[in-house]
Amino acid sequence: MPKKPKSKTRSNAQLDSLAKSLGLLRSEMRINNQETQAGLTQIRQEMQTGFDQMYRHIDGFVKLHETLDIEMKVLNEQMKRLEDRVKRLEAN
Repeated sequence: MPKKPKSKTRSNAQLDSLAKSLGLLRSEMRINNQETQAGLTQIRQEMQTGFDQMYRHIDGFVKLHETLDIEMKVLNEQMKRLEDRVKRLEAN
């Protein structure tokens, strides 16, 4: 019967060791999770900056297109008036 207390002591030691290992594992996981969250926050900020730059470039392109479209309409109207003027001058 004296052997049972030894195995009980050995089991308690193993359980204590396992509990310590689990505690360390939890701590490492908590730290890893915090580092991951910090990394994701940084990536989100970088992506937001990139998207802001893309939106500015797209806005600039759209404004340029609108300006060119207006200029093209103005030039077409000027060309139409000149052609009408030439036709009147040739008719006389």
